[in-house]
Amino acid sequence: MQNFSRRQALGAALAALASAAVPTVYAEPANVPVIWDGKKMFESFEKEATGISSKGPTGRPKAYVAFDTQCRDCWQLHRKLVPFLDKIEFIFCPIAFMNIHSEPQATTILIDKDPLAKLEEHFAHFTDIEFCGIRYGKVEDLPVDVRDKVWTNTKLHRRAGCRAVPYGVFKNSKGEFIPFDERLTVEELRKVFEL
Repeated sequence: MQNFSRRQALGAALAALASAAVPTVYAEPANVPVIWDGKKMFESFEKEATGISSKGPTGRPKAYVAFDTQCRDCWQLHRKLVPFLDKIEFIFCPIAFMNIHSEPQATTILIDKDPLAKLEEHFAHFTDIEFCGIRYGKVEDLPVDVRDKVWTNTKLHRRAGCRAVPYGVFKNSKGEFIPFDERLTVEELRKVFEL
């Protein structure tokens, strides 16, 4: 029998606790920070965030997605969510997390007369060689109140314990707040969304 030091025993105990706290509805769970509070994220985003709702039938269950316009993983998650748009209402909440283009791109999307179409245009141009996504005008010409909304989303993301993008939360039929991100497969996401 191998003898464990106190440090090894503590490490094993913490690893067991961390694995017990992660929902087991899919094989490879989202990268859940220890301090993440799913209930806080869902409820604060529902109450205070500014987002772009996906089109589809009314009455669908909701999921909130914090994303950054400059994030490749966000673009990948967005593509994986397409099969579920008719069953789940995704509220895409842009934050400023990656670089200096994040906030002005997010603001440009939010002020568009059709923000969802502008978001789709942005992701359609995400892999352009010269610039990731849509172009924007002078930052000082963008409305400050909408820029502030992007920063409010960013604060809500941080206060809920998120440490990366994209990061989503779904409230399932049992009232559990389930995290999801781009690392999940389409089939794993289907299980998260109870479809």
